[in-house]
Amino acid sequence: MKEPLSNVSKQIKNLIDKKGSMTLFELEQNLDTSYNLIFLAIDSMVSSNEIILRRCGKDYYISNAGTEKKLPLADTYVNEFLCQDV
Repeated sequence: MKEPLSNVSKQIKNLIDKKGSMTLFELEQNLDTSYNLIFLAIDSMVSSNEIILRRCGKDYYISNAGTEKKLPLADTYVNEFLCQDV
């Protein structure tokens, strides 16, 4: 299990190095692997501070730990949207 996870982590790291940051949707479109491996790799990389994962609107942005300032600001309307039915 460690080898496939390591390969997916390397692919994610390479994509993020090329683009600087990308959405989770873009990442899923660029990788030909299962969602489980993608999410496990992201979880592992976030835990070890290799990448940063931020929610922005209805999607998530992923970036290198050193490029945090390039991420879009989080949308403030998300909490309002989620609480409309309350």
